Amino acid sequence: MFRQSELNIPIDRVTEALGLRRGRAKDMYFSPMRDEKEASLHIDRAKNVWYDHGSGMGGTIAQLVMITRRCDKHGAYEFLRALDPTTVAQNSPEVKNSTQQDIEKATEIKTVRPIQCYYLTKYLSDRKIPLDLAKLYCKEVIIHSSARGMNFTHVGFPNNSGAFALSSPTGYKSTTKADITTINTDGHLSKTPSSKSVAVFEGFFDFLSWQVMQSSVTPSCDVVVLNSVNNLAKAKSYIQAHEKAVCFLDNDIAGEKCYQSVREMLKGKEVTDMSDLYGEHKDLNEMLQASRGYSSNMSLSLQL
Repeated sequence: MFRQSELNIPIDRVTEALGLRRGRAKDMYFSPMRDEKEASLHIDRAKNVWYDHGSGMGGTIAQLVMITRRCDKHGAYEFLRALDPTTVAQNSPEVKNSTQQDIEKATEIKTVRPIQCYYLTKYLSDRKIPLDLAKLYCKEVIIHSSARGMNFTHVGFPNNSGAFALSSPTGYKSTTKADITTINTDGHLSKTPSSKSVAVFEGFFDFLSWQVMQSSVTPSCDVVVLNSVNNLAKAKSYIQAHEKAVCFLDNDIAGEKCYQSVREMLKGKEVTDMSDLYGEHKDLNEMLQASRGYSSNMSLSLQL
């Protein structure tokens, strides 16, 4: 986690440098995560931490910088170092931030509801995923951390175990229980194949990106989202129930190995590697973000 000794720049000085607008109440600020009429972000000057009542998130000044400036922990340290070089170490530890560690220890899902908080809607917009599409396939999942007595809010993508693959603007990715997600041509979770072909995705943002590029809210064939290449074995029987597979996997070694494994599963059948489509990018969503003509304001229709 971030070492508190390295984070002793007064938090009110950080909020000023970030340009956060003060609320009327003492130590209250308008949240950088959404547009709001009443300030909901509270700072604790004594402990040098913050808590956002609207999203249920809180943490150190470095985490506030990460969220406000949409940067990683190294970018946050650079920002803080520029404010006061004497209080931030030059060599930051190469470890996970405390927010991620806290979530990993969490065992309780507090709330599952339609996506609504600005923190997440902006995240989806930045990734060029229309909110109406995201609401069809994803939920807003609030997880309670018993370690800190705090809540953390994520985009949750349901899987076949009734759990969720989680993602948030901080870069955090995890799952409440590891499993694949299989979706039929009606856009519903189903373990029963509904077409002769299956599209294979590593993550749900790639699946949603594919839908945007098809201008459709429902897929043109069956879909399996692995939610991690480590879950491929769980998808074997589902994939083998099809005559053809089209793979939209990451442009990395893990993605290539996964593609080769799918070929083995469907030996003698047609398996297509679509990674050349987004060859200059890591994955399909990264290409979508870089592509002109697509935006989160797109209106999608049913697949014909």
